[in-house]
Amino acid sequence: MYREKIKVLDCTIRDGGLINDHYFTDEFVRTVYQAISKSGVDYMEFGYRSSKELYPPKDYGAWKYCDDDKIKKVIDGIESDIKISIMVDHIASKSSTLLPLTKAR
Repeated sequence: MYREKIKVLDCTIRDGGLINDHYFTDEFVRTVYQAISKSGVDYMEFGYRSSKELYPPKDYGAWKYCDDDKIKKVIDGIESDIKISIMVDHIASKSSTLLPLTKAR
């Protein structure tokens, strides 16, 4: 039965990053994004927005930080209605890692 109010969130990259310290190649993340774009998933959670001061980049992959430019690079040229989300742990982030909200494309 179809239920319009139910939304599906894919957290493959964010949750998987807990196992491999967020080391995913851009190609892998792009492939996941392409696949779930075709599947009808409503939201994709890319990873975390963490402070590089609290979590040094030498210890973690790019998806620990989910920089806007990195996300834009990965989704560039892919037609999709997916809403992008990232997780922010208020204890593990500094306010400087958060940018003002922008209107969805």
